Amino acid sequence: MEKNSPAEKINDSINLINENDKNKFDGIFLNESLTEFFLLKHEIHIPKISVTELDYRTGFIISKYLIDILPEYLFKHNLLVNRKPVSEQYSLQFIKTVPGRIIDFIHIIRFDFKLTGSSGNIKGKGDSRTFPEYNTDRIKYKSRLVPVQKNSNPYIIESIKLKSHLEVNSDGKRFTSAIFDEFSPSEITLDLNVKAGEDIYSISPKIYPFLFYEYFTSCMNIPDPTAYKLERAVDIFEPLFFYLHYLYRGDVHFGEKSEIAIFDKYLNVSDSGIKPTEVLRDILKEYFSCYSIYTDEELMLKGLRKIVIKE
Repeated sequence: MEKNSPAEKINDSINLINENDKNKFDGIFLNESLTEFFLLKHEIHIPKISVTELDYRTGFIISKYLIDILPEYLFKHNLLVNRKPVSEQYSLQFIKTVPGRIIDFIHIIRFDFKLTGSSGNIKGKGDSRTFPEYNTDRIKYKSRLVPVQKNSNPYIIESIKLKSHLEVNSDGKRFTSAIFDEFSPSEITLDLNVKAGEDIYSISPKIYPFLFYEYFTSCMNIPDPTAYKLERAVDIFEPLFFYLHYLYRGDVHFGEKSEIAIFDKYLNVSDSGIKPTEVLRDILKEYFSCYSIYTDEELMLKGLRKIVIKE
């Protein structure tokens, strides 16, 4: 990262966030396409963005809003200059390493500023080089916890990949030779949530999946990624990930099974495989129970659902 570059200035601004700073928004919602967004207390102004990508000079201007509105979620994060995935070229992406006991996790929060019909009110004209500027009271985002190799470079996001092949049922026949990544993320996401145990969720995975297939692995959605929530999520997601990884790969792939024995409270490890204990299932149920979906007639008319979070 170049010294005094816009990207470095963004990181410098994030480093000024105090751990006691509080968020300033009116709730987390799902829109018609079930994409998460923060509803703001007032509109913010998004300047013109190049049709090529959101450059970090413009990104620095936008990041000031993010830091003011979402300091709890950006605390101790750094800008991911080389976006992952690169296809989200109109996003600002921030990462933070959260250590696990055997592996690590990268929290990545991605804010999307691609202009769409529901983004806000257009305030100027675009041209062949730029999108028009607009005002909006919504910030679309994705917040993922990604399992990675221990002490790996966080900017690479060296995810621990799931099996390269997936068994699927089609017309009553089972196919095992299909390449895993030829399937849609939504199909694999649903499969992950089913394998983890459908009864552990407080919200239907068809509306909001807490497990999501991305970065070629099983990630965990964290709608409210405070430092405490990230650490709590890692505590329960690490043993759950080992179980899911075993289901897809059929073996451990993390050294000896004796290593995973440190999770004996959560996992039964034997020659026949790995299974979650009732303790893990109960803890998962308790964790997810703090999230629920609320909607009323007014929200339904707007095509919105609110994610209610019980502290």
